[in-house]
Amino acid sequence: MFKIEQINTKEWSVVTDGYEPIKITLSPSTVTNKYFIVTKFIERVAAFHGEDFSHWFINFLEDCKNEEVRPKIVVDSVPLIKDFCNKYLDSNKMDYSKFVDETKIKKNSIFFEAHEIEKIIKLSSYLKVYSTISNNEHLKLGQKLHREVYNKFASDIMETEIVRKIYDVVKTKTFKYNLSDKFMWEYIKNILGKDIASHVIEIFNFIMNHILVLCEEEKNPITYFVGVIDESVKWFLRSVYKGSIVYDDSISTEDIQGINIDNLKTYSYNDTLGRLKGIAYEKIYEVLQKQQTLTVDKEKDDEEYILKFHERASGILFVSPLCETLVFPILSEVTKIPYSHFKTLSAEHAAVLSVYTQLLFRKVFPADYKDLFSLLNYYPTKNPSITTTYKIKSIHEYISVQQETKNFFGFNVKIFPHTLLCHFIGRISRVDFEDILTGKKMGGIPLSKIEGSMIRFFALYFSGKLESQVKEMIKLMNNDF
Repeated sequence: MFKIEQINTKEWSVVTDGYEPIKITLSPSTVTNKYFIVTKFIERVAAFHGEDFSHWFINFLEDCKNEEVRPKIVVDSVPLIKDFCNKYLDSNKMDYSKFVDETKIKKNSIFFEAHEIEKIIKLSSYLKVYSTISNNEHLKLGQKLHREVYNKFASDIMETEIVRKIYDVVKTKTFKYNLSDKFMWEYIKNILGKDIASHVIEIFNFIMNHILVLCEEEKNPITYFVGVIDESVKWFLRSVYKGSIVYDDSISTEDIQGINIDNLKTYSYNDTLGRLKGIAYEKIYEVLQKQQTLTVDKEKDDEEYILKFHERASGILFVSPLCETLVFPILSEVTKIPYSHFKTLSAEHAAVLSVYTQLLFRKVFPADYKDLFSLLNYYPTKNPSITTTYKIKSIHEYISVQQETKNFFGFNVKIFPHTLLCHFIGRISRVDFEDILTGKKMGGIPLSKIEGSMIRFFALYFSGKLESQVKEMIKLMNNDF
């Protein structure tokens, strides 16, 4: 029986019949955090080869304890490690073509063929066995010799297009964020002296040295790489953002002093708004990528959709009345930022936060107020009117809901809520709306449905009967932060 058992976070023990257990002490690394992927693979290889592998593996680790002979033993073992792994993988008769979908190939696609996926999986398997040395606190080789051994394992892909394609994937995915976070990258370049090209190289090296080894033979390695790239860039931008940026699309320092507000609180509000805006953009990118997957226009890619979105967003001139009456009050209650701070937002950022609020509403109210919440994806193309003479048409529904709640901020009144709702609904009744995500203009507002949704939502909200839903929104937002 061959087994690799975990002792603690960084220590594992190799156990097999007829030999004393050998302890492996790992170096702190990404590989160490998911070392169970490595150990499970090695156990499967041992189960396939039987004693031939288990005896060799134990003796290999034991002999490598001798520092003088370790370099030669490791270099000489490279062909044998590759042979052990290849025979095991070949025996599984893995269909690597299942990771390849030629129907999705576009003009500028980075396409990995089945035999290229196979070579990546095999290299990952060699590196798993080798990681018992390379990631071993006591047995790892010097940098120069390590590079020599790594290149011997990677010889099958070094002279092919595979390495270049992996690099191109990193570059393409990273530069996508240059389109959507252009000013953030400019800030990083000017203040921290680090341009986007440097970050591309760092992510590429990280994948080749720490992520490649963690690929699993039953999963698409390219999908795994793309996920790592996305998370790496997001983490990098967010960490710099949190540590260095204060949101300034709000009240100026002079205004703060003039209206006698506590500066520390105001800067805290601004920082929260800045982070909230960043989260909203991330959520919108996810929605755009899903829409792109479902669209019949296969020639467009993620970058084009995101670029078009930013062109629309940057051109927004007017704040939707629904932001002032629905989005800002809700976000003010959820974030504890005063409503007055939201009123200072630019039209672009108000629209972005409106979409994010809609995503929260969809989760908390999955079946209710759909017509009302759908308008949160839209922005006005003309300046909305400030006043209105609109009168609610569904007066019987209004009376019914008021009778049901019998509460408006603690008062049993009907005239003032009626006036307020007439103003809210009237301001959006004649607005020309355009979808910020798709650019499509709204043909006409389904006012009868919107009116009913607004009557019921605001009646319940002002009477305090949506407190549990607001708490759920707070929980969802905290998770996003």
